[in-house]
Amino acid sequence: MSELRQWLGPEGRIAARLPGFEQRPQQLELALAVERCLAERRHLLAEAGTGVGKSFAYLLPAVLHACRHPEAGPVVVSTRTIALQEQLHHKDLPFLQAVLPLEWSAVKAVGRNHYLCLRRMHLAFRERAVLFSDLGREAQLTRIVDWSRTTLDGLRFELGEPVDDVVWDEVRAEHGNCLHKACPYYEPCAYQRSRRRLESAQVLVVNHALYLADVALRMAGARYLPDHSVVVFDEAHHLERVATEALGHRLTLGSVLWHLRRLHPRKAQRSLLAAHGSQRARLLLEEVRFAAEAFFAHLDARVARGSGAVGIGPDETLDDQLSAPLAELAAEVLDGAAGVEAVDLRTELQARGRGLQALLLVLGHLCRPPGEGIVRWVEREKRGAALRAAPLDVADALRSWAFAAPRVAILLSATLGPGADPDFRWLRGRLGIDDAETLRLGSPFDYRRRVRVTVAEGMPDPVREGDAFLRACRLEVRARLLENGGHALVLCTSWRQVDELATELRDALAEHDIALLVQGEAPLADLLRRKRAEPTSVLIGTDSLWEGIDLPGDAVTLVVLTRLPFAQPDHPLAKARHAAVEARGGDPFTEISLPEAVLKFRQGFGRLVRTATDGGEVVVLDPRARTRAYGRAFLDALPDGVFEG
Repeated sequence: MSELRQWLGPEGRIAARLPGFEQRPQQLELALAVERCLAERRHLLAEAGTGVGKSFAYLLPAVLHACRHPEAGPVVVSTRTIALQEQLHHKDLPFLQAVLPLEWSAVKAVGRNHYLCLRRMHLAFRERAVLFSDLGREAQLTRIVDWSRTTLDGLRFELGEPVDDVVWDEVRAEHGNCLHKACPYYEPCAYQRSRRRLESAQVLVVNHALYLADVALRMAGARYLPDHSVVVFDEAHHLERVATEALGHRLTLGSVLWHLRRLHPRKAQRSLLAAHGSQRARLLLEEVRFAAEAFFAHLDARVARGSGAVGIGPDETLDDQLSAPLAELAAEVLDGAAGVEAVDLRTELQARGRGLQALLLVLGHLCRPPGEGIVRWVEREKRGAALRAAPLDVADALRSWAFAAPRVAILLSATLGPGADPDFRWLRGRLGIDDAETLRLGSPFDYRRRVRVTVAEGMPDPVREGDAFLRACRLEVRARLLENGGHALVLCTSWRQVDELATELRDALAEHDIALLVQGEAPLADLLRRKRAEPTSVLIGTDSLWEGIDLPGDAVTLVVLTRLPFAQPDHPLAKARHAAVEARGGDPFTEISLPEAVLKFRQGFGRLVRTATDGGEVVVLDPRARTRAYGRAFLDALPDGVFEG
């Protein structure tokens, strides 16, 4: 009999050490499925509703497998958010280490640039008069030096007080700026110690961004994570989006100027380049700065004439006046570095020259026609235009580099698919998982008794009568919130709607002593803390609030879904993906738009019930849930019995 039945049973080790533990049949079923697929070397896609306890359900068999098969390398557990990564590393895994009769180690993997480099720190301290023009930054560097004598992990977020990015950039570990075993600080180096721990641990905890960055490295012939044969993806429905970003390119004026500032800050009299570089390099740096500003000014004008993002034709070559001076600057810096006698300074200047070369490579990818399967566009961001490229489809890359035998992948989420898709064909097609066992487990919570879903009556169609819908939406939301007393979450699909509703609601709610918390007006973490502390408050926002936030108890007894969450179809990447579906005779609405919207709708619904005692009402203001044929797909995706109509 599987040890999991004992560990997860009512008299098991976990129950004995975890106050309030409740045996859940769904949790055991999921754990046994993970154990079976690991033993049989099969992929698993499992949807486990809220309250199943999926973390222990996959961690237990993963740990057991790692202990039984040390020759196969570590089990890698990947999460979407750093918050969940921290929870697994600091809470769930230490708990299991305390209660299980097994010897094993777990390590959290983070990106290299989060680590302190002792060699670069001491170099920066020696060169501080050259690097920093103000005493405040010198004081921050001195604080880092003092902290370095006590820290074990050498991670930036362990610093008691934050330091400026400009200061941290001078002391962090960097790819291409490491002497490895030739470094006098190799043995005490926090980054190198972490590498050794990564190579020997049984369980690695990472996040999706780091894991997919490792996939990109492997495609280029390198790697960051150790070789492994098992990976568990929690919140796996995000993999396509994160892979699209990891396998693409992005360039902004800010990223170019960052490289230039590291050589010589604007208007500064002192810098590494001024002290140890050539006059020609200084002149070239100004030429690159001027060319970069002109290049991105042209892109700013281009995107200003369109919407938030403007596509670049597949055969178009951008007018690139930046690459030539950038290549000259990189060569001049590297040539000058070769003549510097001090090893530390030579290594530092060489790293900055290679950084310019890497920038040049990205610029080339973005300015020249990319070939089949790559989409390029210019996107408006807060600080100016971003030039971007991404793969049209990530399935082939993931199929070959993340899911290829002998690797076994376990993909889990509370909402893994759009609903009426028992074999998760839609997600498997998007991710390139051709064969896998599938499992769908409902939540142990009593939704039928505790939750009611209604579609508001008499609302105008938001597509055909956009302005009328917005006016009616403002009135309906205000009435619902006042009736509820403010224990509410309002989910919008655009920033315009967030702004309009906030303007409408602020005074009306204030008259009833109900605080209005608006996404964007404060950091999201602060808004969530305040919402938990003040249950009689209304939180309103878009996109990231539809999932991943936890507001249990009476903080949220009403969730208002203002519109069915269809993505904007005019984004160049979305348009290209839709065109690809049409080219093979498919329907992009049913293959892309509708499944994505239903999945997000399910996530929005899930914000209401986070514990067994939560409950309340979910109100859908979009009449298309009733009036359009596809609307039934949204309502059918909800738990049985919550909607009657």
